[in-house]
Amino acid sequence: MRIGTMWRYPVKSMLGERVDRTRLNTAGLPFDRTLAVVDDATDVVASAKNPRLWRDLLKYSSRVDGHAVRITSPSGWARNADEPDVGALLSGELGRPVRLCTERHAGAFVERPDPEDVLTHGVDAPSRRPTWRSARARPARRSWTTRRFT
Repeated sequence: MRIGTMWRYPVKSMLGERVDRTRLNTAGLPFDRTLAVVDDATDVVASAKNPRLWRDLLKYSSRVDGHAVRITSPSGWARNADEPDVGALLSGELGRPVRLCTERHAGAFVERPDPEDVLTHGVDAPSRRPTWRSARARPARRSWTTRRFT
């Protein structure tokens, strides 16, 4: 098997970076989806698969800088994800109180609209699909999304 290109997305649903060289470990690609944006009011894990609420996440980019994740905003600021003002900056720009999380907690969940509804009704389609709890979907210390490789 030959791999043509590989991409890593350090923050779930933000743009990522091309990876030229890396090592895989038992959890997959290091730094891939190690962070997620979580809505403080609802405990919803932000996902671009719910464009009605989170489409603006795709305007942000994230990359690995040494041992830190660096986030760049469409408004021009760039910060390491662990800096104390990042949550407030994201909250202000996204219009919702949010925080960055490295670990899932039992109450966090993801809403996903039916893709057919999005195609039919556009990005404002309501989420009528059942939600799933991140504790079931994300094993401890693994990616925020379901595994892509088995």
